[in-house]
Amino acid sequence: MRKFNFFSFLFLSLAGAVAVIFVVALPDRVDLAPPSSPEVVQKSSKSLKSAPPPPPKESPLPKTKILPITYHTFQTFNNCAPAALSIALSYYGIFKSQEVLAADLRPNNNPRGINDEKSTTPDRLGAKAQEYGLTPYFRGNGNINLIKRLVASGFPVLMRTLLEADEDFAHYRVIKGYDDTTEEIVQDDSYQGKNIRYSYDEFLKLWKPFGYEYLVLVPENKIAIIDAILGEEANAKISWHNAIRTAESELAQNSGDILARFNLSVALYYAGRYVEATKEFEKVEYVLPRLTMWYQIEPIRAYAALGNAGRVFELSDKILNDKNPAFPELYLLRGEMHVAEGNLAAAKAEFQKAVLYNKNLEAAHEALASVSGN
Repeated sequence: MRKFNFFSFLFLSLAGAVAVIFVVALPDRVDLAPPSSPEVVQKSSKSLKSAPPPPPKESPLPKTKILPITYHTFQTFNNCAPAALSIALSYYGIFKSQEVLAADLRPNNNPRGINDEKSTTPDRLGAKAQEYGLTPYFRGNGNINLIKRLVASGFPVLMRTLLEADEDFAHYRVIKGYDDTTEEIVQDDSYQGKNIRYSYDEFLKLWKPFGYEYLVLVPENKIAIIDAILGEEANAKISWHNAIRTAESELAQNSGDILARFNLSVALYYAGRYVEATKEFEKVEYVLPRLTMWYQIEPIRAYAALGNAGRVFELSDKILNDKNPAFPELYLLRGEMHVAEGNLAAAKAEFQKAVLYNKNLEAAHEALASVSGN
């Protein structure tokens, strides 16, 4: 039986956003920001003349592996992202409380849920981990076998999933183990408790609405290990290109798969294919679960990249007016659209809201400074 604490009950009942954390370390050479265009992989003339060497043979994985994470914290209201990061950092001997992390990641956290920032993006978590000497790998196209390989090599994984399969609240989790004898994932959860188990099938259902994305935080001396595990997907762009294929494969089996269609849109955005991303989004826009875009605004970013201000304002209005006004990333996008239209006064007002709702967001301060005095 799962145990719930009082703060967790408030989190659900007051429509707070939860998040699941999958931690991957991204090397300095890899950008957390999405690419502006798909990567071109070049081959030498020599490689074209001879067949590439076969990939290294994978060592057999242990039947069961659970990483020794002793520290635990139960989240305060809507604070699953900082709490999960706190748990993940502790594995590397870095002890920062969820309160300390939240003060930087989401300073506008109101325990009553009024104007409370409900979504902390993986790139924010990765950037915070970098401050403690860890490299974040935020990737798409994860799967159970990859989780097992990461854990077996000593890497806990932060990821966003649904909190419950029949709801659309997001939640960050720290995956620390697996058990092939029972076919279960083992996690430490700031909402549900330590050593929580889900069957592989149950977990995939929770994970799929977030495109099987994951975040791994990697110490500098283990970069080579993570690169070997991920192979070509150590390159973020390639991981998202492969995520496109995964979503297309799911759609080939079921063309009415709403989640696969939305995941395709998100992956296309990260691959820099913005027109296609918006087209796929529009096929499911009106049938998505209500809270989907509280946590995943990649379609809006795609419209912004195309300069489609009308759609940016329309979609962001829908989110901001749905009891979710504390969303600094949306104000940044709106401000950028106003700048493109030459309306600097309106842009300044949007950037001021971004700063209001997250005073620590550097991009918001930079944007505001760019239009100040105009």
